[in-house]
Amino acid sequence: MREKLLLSLFCFLVFWGLSCSGNSAYTPPKTSVTPKNSITVDKSKEEVWKEIVPALGKTFFVINNLDKESGFINISYSGDPEKYVDCGKIHSYVSNLAGTRTYDFPASKAYQQYEELNNAGLFSIVRTMELEGRMNIIIEELETNKTRVTVNTKYILTRKADITNPQGTQSRLNDTVNFNSGQQVNFPQGTVCQCNGNFEEEVLSLLLGSESPNKSVNTTKENTTFQATIDPKTGNPVVTPVNKDN
Repeated sequence: MREKLLLSLFCFLVFWGLSCSGNSAYTPPKTSVTPKNSITVDKSKEEVWKEIVPALGKTFFVINNLDKESGFINISYSGDPEKYVDCGKIHSYVSNLAGTRTYDFPASKAYQQYEELNNAGLFSIVRTMELEGRMNIIIEELETNKTRVTVNTKYILTRKADITNPQGTQSRLNDTVNFNSGQQVNFPQGTVCQCNGNFEEEVLSLLLGSESPNKSVNTTKENTTFQATIDPKTGNPVVTPVNKDN
């Protein structure tokens, strides 16, 4: 009787394996990104400081350190990497007696449970990504009413994966990489990651009152409109007042 049960189980497993098919692929980021990391505004250093510190305090970024005299601010972000980091895409297709499953997701996604089929069999994977981003903000007075704000960012990415093989045995991957704005980095097993420029853009746009430092924006205060435009000589956004009544 025991032999019959073992034979039935063996036949089931063989049939399961024969009826299983699939493939997987990884696509790295399509283009490299060098984010814009500075803007120049027609305001004094004092005005910029009074504007940017309260604005940062209203965001979900953490202010770790600041020094008004030197014009230095350090902020950080911890959490979901997908908003600020591009690691390409992961695709996996599996078909067996349990049905057909297709997985297609950003490799920087904070959490993903999926399956992958290779020559060793069908693997179940629980994958997480965590980001710690640290940014230095430098406020530099160029002239009496002209100030440059520069941001420099370091990204620290941690990837974890719990992998269950066809025999039910689990193993874990735990890798951490770091890189600066404009750089690319490779995880073991080949995943390529880089920033997408959103972190830098969000912080610089606090001075422009817009979603992007590369876009024109109008903000009204009493009878004056402040318009951000691009300086054709430097390529930097410049904020200038425009009389609303004209």
